[in-house]
Amino acid sequence: MEERNQLTEIERGDESCILRFKDGASYEVEYLAIRSRCQCAKCKPRQENEQRILEFDEEVSRLKMEKPRVEPVGHYGIQLEWPTGCSSGIHSFSHLRIIAEESGKQI
Repeated sequence: MEERNQLTEIERGDESCILRFKDGASYEVEYLAIRSRCQCAKCKPRQENEQRILEFDEEVSRLKMEKPRVEPVGHYGIQLEWPTGCSSGIHSFSHLRIIAEESGKQI
């Protein structure tokens, strides 16, 4: 893993979080953006093509987005436990960095 992608802090709000990385970059990212990019065995297959991504995004957007519980996974990622269900996906720091850069707001 690139050192710049090392997550050093996650500050959880009600609808979004602030992800701070080792290189000093910080992003505010809505939980919806992270939840819709879940990499677990249940969610990832639903992101295989554009049509399935649209359907999955629509389904996730109808869920009530609540602040998830966060558990560290080794030195490479976190596991988010969503009150609306999914809790098996591991989000690597590099995966979170991609989401932050694509969907977040740099602060």
